[in-house]
Amino acid sequence: MKRYLSWLPILLLIVACKGKKTSLQDDETVSIKEFIEFFPEKPLPIRIADTTLVKKSTDSLQIGYKIFTQFIPDSLVQKDFGKGVTPKLFPLGRTREEDKETYLFIKATTGAKRVAYLACFDKDNQFLQMLPLLKTGFDQHSSAYGVLDRKFQITTYYEKKRGNNETTFKRNVYIFNSGANEFTLILTEPNEEIIANVINPIDTFPAKNKYSGDYVKDKKNFIAVRDGKRASEPQFFVHFEKGDCRGELKGTARFVSPTVAVFQEGGNPCTLEFNFSTSRVVMKETGGCGSYRDIKCFFEGSYPKKKVVKKK
Repeated sequence: MKRYLSWLPILLLIVACKGKKTSLQDDETVSIKEFIEFFPEKPLPIRIADTTLVKKSTDSLQIGYKIFTQFIPDSLVQKDFGKGVTPKLFPLGRTREEDKETYLFIKATTGAKRVAYLACFDKDNQFLQMLPLLKTGFDQHSSAYGVLDRKFQITTYYEKKRGNNETTFKRNVYIFNSGANEFTLILTEPNEEIIANVINPIDTFPAKNKYSGDYVKDKKNFIAVRDGKRASEPQFFVHFEKGDCRGELKGTARFVSPTVAVFQEGGNPCTLEFNFSTSRVVMKETGGCGSYRDIKCFFEGSYPKKKVVKKK
């Protein structure tokens, strides 16, 4: 009897490991459960630094590109690496918010370009969204990292040292908004913009509705409006710079009249009003949005609509 009991732990281990994939090559048949469980489980907080992306990954852990794109749209990778490019993909980690979403950390590399992605799946293992958490080889910076903390807030941080011993940085904080099925920017702290051109995160979204389009003063002061899930709920991205004062906010507004849309979220004091006409939009901050801007400025002003050049 004792002899049989001595084998019990080994048998339990075999049962536990049965079916667990040791590789995800393109010639294999893989389920979504096997794909997710291939990523090593990690405790929070999970921090991915630029040094992590530089380290050589084990080839046996490489995820086949065809396998990867069965579960995550390749268009999300093409935004960074370009069409026709197939970067090498590696698992970095996995965690789950109880009874909610599962998060996968993915490393993608090609040449000098490397990106760490954070992919989100619902409790039924259905893909929801993916966020570039960290990039190297695209812009010059001294150090950078991305973090998912215990509150399931996502922070991206880029730092650059100047010749005069000054340090500039850009820190963004996101949460996953399950209602809108998107990573929502809730805080930005730039003491100086590191990236020369401001990145519009909704630039490629459809703009077919009446007031969708770009309302631009210049390349660092603009409001982008795109179609939402409903015509009455446009998505927007605002970026402005007034001297040494900056602000940035992305969200979904709601039309309360034919020409007026309001941004307001439960538990968030920030409220914006957008008054549209055929040629411009007037923005006004009607609730405290200090978390999204510097203290001495506000979300306000009149922005002319940029004319769309129709292709012949």
